[in-house]
Amino acid sequence: MGRITIGMFGEEAPKTVANFRQLCTNGVDGFSYKGSRFHRVIKKFMIQGGDVVSGDGHGAISMYGKYFDDENLKINHTCSGFIAMANRGPNTNGCQFYITTMPAPWLDGKHTIFGKVLDGQGVVHKVEQVRTDTDDYPVKPVIIEDCGDLPILGPFTVSDDPYDLWAWIKAAYLPLGMSFSILAFFQYIIRKLDGFTSREALRNEKVEKLAKNE
Repeated sequence: MGRITIGMFGEEAPKTVANFRQLCTNGVDGFSYKGSRFHRVIKKFMIQGGDVVSGDGHGAISMYGKYFDDENLKINHTCSGFIAMANRGPNTNGCQFYITTMPAPWLDGKHTIFGKVLDGQGVVHKVEQVRTDTDDYPVKPVIIEDCGDLPILGPFTVSDDPYDLWAWIKAAYLPLGMSFSILAFFQYIIRKLDGFTSREALRNEKVEKLAKNE
């Protein structure tokens, strides 16, 4: 389908970023994101993957043990392209992650957001459109063929304020080098948070449940 390049919030969620990077590169106990699949796809919400253990949303592993604690729950799901940890409740982060395809304020304060898609959001939306069964599992496998990290020239700014035009302009014009088949990840990003919080009344109990590894 294409490549997705993600900038990671190394200052805001250092443990989560380190775990994600480890799973993208050397792996943990023989498990890595390479060859894993997106096992849950919900149109107009998110795509979820990263279950390197069982591949169906029931597995968990991290460089810290099976689970590790949440970090910085102040970053909000204000737009598409945020990447966050899927969980079973507070402090149950492992290897599974999701990428939003629209704002998801009902998840704010419940999931650690640790990155933002810098290039390849169109690929995310392609995955979003694949045919799924009644459990939101893709009928045809969507596989991460390869993954790793890329160097950056220096830190730059990403904002979760959708009205912060200057921050998005700076992010959009960042020179990007891509060399991997599906996912290519940067190591660290400085994120600027202006305190803007989007609180639209979009809460949906079913969708919130589906966002978790249940």
